[in-house]
Amino acid sequence: MTPIQDPFDHRLLEAECRSLWEDAALYRFDPDGEGEIFSVDTPPPYVSAAHLHVGHAMSYTQAEIIVRYHRMGGRRIFYPMGFDDNGLPTERYVETTHNLDKRSISRADFRARCLEETRRGAQQYRTLWTALGLSVDWSLSYSTIDAHCRRTAQKSFIELFEAGRIYRSEEPVLWDPTMETALAQADLETLERKTKLHDLAFQGPSGEPLIISTTRPELLCACVALYHHPDDPRYMHLTGQTAQTPLFGHGVTIRADRDVDPDFGTGLMMVCTFGDADDVARWKRDQLKTRIAVGPDGRMTALAGTWAGKTVLQARGEIIQALKGAGCHQGARKIRQRVAVAERTQAPVEWQMAPQWFLRMLDLKVALLARSDALRWQPEWMKVRLDRWIEGLRYDWNLSRQRYYGVPFPLWRCDDCGEVVLAPLDSLPVDPAEDPPPLEVCPRCSGGLTGETDVMDTWMTSSLTPEINANWVGSPGRAAGPERMTLRVQAFEIIRTWLFYTLLKGHLHHDRLPWEGVMISGWGLNEQGKKISKRDLAKYTDENGFNRYDPQQVIEKYGADALRHWAASARLGSDLRYHEKDVRAGRKLVMKLWNAARLASMQWEDFNPAAVRLAVGERPPEDRWMFAELSDALRAMHDGMANGDYAVGRERLDRFFWLTYCDDWLEIIKDRLWNPERYSPTSRLAAQASLWESIRMLLGAYAPYLPFVTEALYQRLYRSAEHTISIHITPPPQPLAATAAPAGMVDARAILKAIRAHRSMLQVSQSRAVERLTVDVSGASEETQAQLRALKETLQAMARTPVLIWAAAEQPVADTAVRFSLALAPS
Repeated sequence: MTPIQDPFDHRLLEAECRSLWEDAALYRFDPDGEGEIFSVDTPPPYVSAAHLHVGHAMSYTQAEIIVRYHRMGGRRIFYPMGFDDNGLPTERYVETTHNLDKRSISRADFRARCLEETRRGAQQYRTLWTALGLSVDWSLSYSTIDAHCRRTAQKSFIELFEAGRIYRSEEPVLWDPTMETALAQADLETLERKTKLHDLAFQGPSGEPLIISTTRPELLCACVALYHHPDDPRYMHLTGQTAQTPLFGHGVTIRADRDVDPDFGTGLMMVCTFGDADDVARWKRDQLKTRIAVGPDGRMTALAGTWAGKTVLQARGEIIQALKGAGCHQGARKIRQRVAVAERTQAPVEWQMAPQWFLRMLDLKVALLARSDALRWQPEWMKVRLDRWIEGLRYDWNLSRQRYYGVPFPLWRCDDCGEVVLAPLDSLPVDPAEDPPPLEVCPRCSGGLTGETDVMDTWMTSSLTPEINANWVGSPGRAAGPERMTLRVQAFEIIRTWLFYTLLKGHLHHDRLPWEGVMISGWGLNEQGKKISKRDLAKYTDENGFNRYDPQQVIEKYGADALRHWAASARLGSDLRYHEKDVRAGRKLVMKLWNAARLASMQWEDFNPAAVRLAVGERPPEDRWMFAELSDALRAMHDGMANGDYAVGRERLDRFFWLTYCDDWLEIIKDRLWNPERYSPTSRLAAQASLWESIRMLLGAYAPYLPFVTEALYQRLYRSAEHTISIHITPPPQPLAATAAPAGMVDARAILKAIRAHRSMLQVSQSRAVERLTVDVSGASEETQAQLRALKETLQAMARTPVLIWAAAEQPVADTAVRFSLALAPS
């Protein structure tokens, strides 16, 4: 054994453990090893690391606790970590960080900036995850923009194109005017806000005013029809006739549609191209004209006349004033409105006419719901989030993004006939914007070929993490994981994106689920119950420069184990408020574990664990009781881990460690260790052996939660005896068979509690010797009397006295019929 130093220094211990794990390649996946593989598909985070906070540390820690548990269970762990560094989030981060417009520099220069930031961000992530103790195999890491991932995404596109799943279409698409790119439904969020509903007067066929209500008067120039309910008596006679738009004066047909709500506004609505999804639906169904009022940059087009070049909000304000001046504005009222915004920029989305690549998926709803049913969900109640998303799908997946930094589409198109020429699989990855086509001319019409300049939606790559990890494309020199992974771990807010798209790809490419189960985490919240954000990181720094939301600073101050202990307090899928006091509580537990082990080690100088022949059932009652309670805690821990519920185990272990182990049992056995002559001949040996075994079991049970302190103590106390390089590859401790608490221990503990309270009342040290303990059991049942008399030595140890007398006594013991008295030894 190595002496346990005092004081406790988490920085030194963590550095020591990290060096041990790295030198031993402890977390390296062995493809040729023995044992069942436990593989983890973990989210490749976006590398804009400026946003990292304790909430991220929480969700990754929760998953990693399960990983460590299964590693200790003898499974071979396949645990890669990737970085999602292509697409809109990275471009947005680079534009914001460097205050630049991608149009102001070359495509090559902008992509170089993105690559630089992704490398920097990836290193920050790796530094944090290593400091936090994530047992990732970094040799399996990947970047979604690297050649292996580009090859994987492009192969996926080619397979799905050849299967008839991908098509090109020029139709209205969701558009982010800030990023100037098309979006998919999954890229949207819905916000509720206050706005105004304006009543505007169109001129009817006979010159009469026709009032419509709209929140978007700036789209008057794009109006192509008016609609009413066919049974609305106010407008039935106008069906098929023409009205004139105010200010712009062009004619629009009045139409009937049963989907119009006659009770909304005036019951007469305008359709513009395009204000919302309902406008798009009617435009398609009724083959309406196309009048585009808002350009790709979010500014009004020439169609707006005087207001061309204005932003939407500028034009809205000025057009309202013009309508009032023309007598066409009939009033406005405040309403609450739900509006679709781009997830990344929070800009209200517009609709644009732009040719895009789509993946046909609306016909797969039933099949995908069946996949959801077949998937093992942890927790089960998260399943409804995916099911509702699938049921609510309205559009095929728009794969195209009009950006620079992403995986290129592997194709060229004929300039004359539009024929598509795909890249050969053995040529991937390719960039058709820079690479020559595989054919000199179009195979259909001999026209010239031009490479596609759009890039794929980032989820086209991120949806393929199982294929990336399995080396589906056979990239040389890359390890291959299992084709179907054991567990997907992720947060709930990306169920509609990462989980859904991966499920879709697994269904289309392999006709199976990509994983056996999914484990869904909640959010880390601030003290007020709101999701921790960048604003929290920027705002809450104390006078000493400490930011309580910065995980690196929290680890530096309190230790990684303390932060992990906090993370494990939330039930799976539940949100968790962050309070610094809870991290401090975790640190107290870590130090208590350290000090308990240190106390135990001081009693082992003359102890040889290999020579102990004293079975647990032959030891004093308090030892048997302690092992029974510990076994109950271990059963709770194992049951929880089997269901992905780490929090159950942590809570039960904590309760045992603080209340049963430290407060009671350690205090009880001290007198046996220090004054063995008062007890049976083997009492001290039993205490030593019980300490040796219980500390080891506690270290093993806490190892998935607190990897650093448990490893450090294992190295000092047990490695030389067990000859295993790390506690994290030893079996987790199991409950002892047929271990039951001795009868009477409930009453004995009540006596112990009463003795402590009495000492405190007398202001006498808990360690002060007692000449005599008198216990009165005359008022108790015969059964209780017999049980307590059998615990005579245990009661002596509790009071730290050589003498126990069964006689009348004065002090009551709460909730029992027992009384006691103490005769204190001279101080």
